[in-house]
Amino acid sequence: MIDVPGHERFIRNMVAGVSAIDLALFVIAADDGPMPQTREHLDILDLLQVRRGVIAVTKIDLVERDWLDLVLEDVRTLVRGTFLEEAPIVPVSSATGQGLPDLERHLAEAIARTGVKPDRGVFRLPIDRVFSARGFGTVVTGTVLSGRLRPGDEVDLLPAGRRLRVRGIQRHGRDVEAVAIGERAAVNLAGVEKEEVSRGDGLAEPEQFRPTMQIDARLRLLPASSKPLKTRARLRLHVGTAEVMARAVLLEAETLSPGASGLAQFRLEAPAVVAPGDRFVVRRYSPPVTLGGGVVLDAQPPRRRSGATLTALMALESDDPDQIVEARLRLSGTVPKSARMLSAEAGVDRAQITEALNRLTAAQRAVRLDPEDGLFVHAETWETVRARIAEALSQFHAQNPLREGLNRDELRQAIGRTRSGASSRAGDIDAGLFEAALASLITEEKVRASGPILSLSGHRITLSPAQERLRAEARNLLATGGATPPGAEEIARALSARPAEVRAVIEAMQGLGEVVRADADIVFHRPAFEEIQAQLIAYLREHGEITVADFRTLVGTTRKYALPLMNAFDDAGVTLRRGDVRILAQ
Repeated sequence: MIDVPGHERFIRNMVAGVSAIDLALFVIAADDGPMPQTREHLDILDLLQVRRGVIAVTKIDLVERDWLDLVLEDVRTLVRGTFLEEAPIVPVSSATGQGLPDLERHLAEAIARTGVKPDRGVFRLPIDRVFSARGFGTVVTGTVLSGRLRPGDEVDLLPAGRRLRVRGIQRHGRDVEAVAIGERAAVNLAGVEKEEVSRGDGLAEPEQFRPTMQIDARLRLLPASSKPLKTRARLRLHVGTAEVMARAVLLEAETLSPGASGLAQFRLEAPAVVAPGDRFVVRRYSPPVTLGGGVVLDAQPPRRRSGATLTALMALESDDPDQIVEARLRLSGTVPKSARMLSAEAGVDRAQITEALNRLTAAQRAVRLDPEDGLFVHAETWETVRARIAEALSQFHAQNPLREGLNRDELRQAIGRTRSGASSRAGDIDAGLFEAALASLITEEKVRASGPILSLSGHRITLSPAQERLRAEARNLLATGGATPPGAEEIARALSARPAEVRAVIEAMQGLGEVVRADADIVFHRPAFEEIQAQLIAYLREHGEITVADFRTLVGTTRKYALPLMNAFDDAGVTLRRGDVRILAQ
C-alpha cells in the first residue's frame, strides 16, 4: 500500500509513488468534491497505464444526502472515458465506519482480478527513500520492478555506477531471504553513505543497465493540454522515482497537438536509468502542469534518426520478442550485440531474447558472427558490410591496376571511403564484424587472400605494352643482381624511366609473384630469393646456426641486403632469431 499526497504541490511525490502500482484506490472527499489536482491525478494514472481501480468518496458524514448525490454525479462525469469508468464508487466515512465493509469487498475483488506483471528476469529497483538505521547503515526503499534480490548479492547503484553489496533485506518490517517483482523492499547497503544516494537513483543487477542522457519514446499529450507542444520544449520528465529536466525533440513533426501522440527523443540534463517499457509523465517546466506521458522505447538511442531507424523504433512498440530483437539489431547497426546486451537494452528476459535470436538466425534475419562469441548483427547489416568490403576492393583495383590488393588495416580504412556513403569512419565498423564478414567472403571465394594481401577473386594485374616492356627489363636487371639486386632508383636510371613508374611496375611484379620484397626498396627476383633460401636451409641443417656475417659470406652479399633478407626469413617462419644467431624454425 502506497499513500500518495493529493495536494498539487506534491504531484512530483505522487508520480514517484505510483510508478510501480497495479491498482488505484482513488479517494475524493465528499465535502470538497473533485478538485483540479483530482483531474491531474487521474490523468497521471492513465498515462502510467494503471488499469484497475476503486473509487472511494470519503467524509460522507460531513455532508447532506443531496450534496453527496451531486458529488457522486460529478465523479461519474470525471471518470467517464478513463480506466475508472467502470470502477465501483463507494461512499465511506472513516469516522462512523459506514461503507468500509463494501470498500474492503470491492478492493478484494479488484485485487483478485489483477494479474501478475511479466518478469523481465533482471533485478531492478528505483529508489524512493533513503535513510540511516543505527547499527545497520544506509537503507534504501523501493518497489522491485523485475527480478529477485537476496542478501549477499551485489548490485550497481545507478547512475553513479558503484558496485555495492546487499547486507540485508526487509519487507514490511521483517527480514526476508529474497524479494521479487512487485514487492516493497528495504535494502541495507554496505559501502555507501546516506548522503551518496538520493531518490531517483536505482539498484540493478550488475552490468545490466547503463545511465543515459537521451531516451526515445512514444509521447502522448493530454487532450486537455492548453496548446500544442513544440519540438525542443524544456520539460520535467518523471520516470520511475526520478525527475529530470529534458528537451523533447519531436521526431515526426515540429509540433504535437493536444490529444495526439508521436515519437520523441528526450535529451536529458542529468543522467537517468530507464529501460524500454518504462512509463513516464512530462510536466511543463513552469508552471509545473502535467502535459502528457508515454512509454520508453529505446534507453540508449543514437542522437540522430533516419527513416529506417524510425521504422525500427516503431517496431519496438511491439510485444513480440522477435520484432523487438530484430528492431534492436537494426538500431545497433554495425555494433554486434549479445543476448545479455539485448536483454538489458530491451528489458526482456534473457531466455526469451536467446529464443528470439535463434528463430531470427534460422529465418536468416540475424547473423551470428562466431559460434564462440555469441554476438549477432541484423542480416541486412551483415550484407551491407560484405558489400562495402567488395566495393572498397573494387574501387582500389580500379584506381591501382598494378597493385595486387590491400592488407586488412588498409581495407578496413578504405571501407569508410566507399561510394555508398554508408560510413564516414573505419571505426564505424566493429573489428569482429569486419573480420567475420571478410572471412565469409574468402570462404565463398569472392575475396582472395594472398598472404596478408586481399583482393577480389576476379582481379588480375594488367599492364600496358610499355609497362610490359619495363617489367621484362626490370626482371632481367633483378635476376642479374642475384643477392645484391638494384633498387628502383638504380633501375630507373639504367632504363631511363621515371622512378615512380618503376616502383609501380615492381609492385605489380610482386603481386604477380615474380619478386619478393624484403624491405621498402629492396626486392629480389623470386628464383634468386628461393636459391638463397635453399642455401640457408642447407647450411643450418649442417651447422645448426648462422650469424649475419656468415650469411653474407654464404650468399655473397653485403650487410645492406643481408639484414633485410634474414628478417624476411624470420617473418616467413623459415628461421628463428636467438640472440645474434638464427636457427631453423622447424
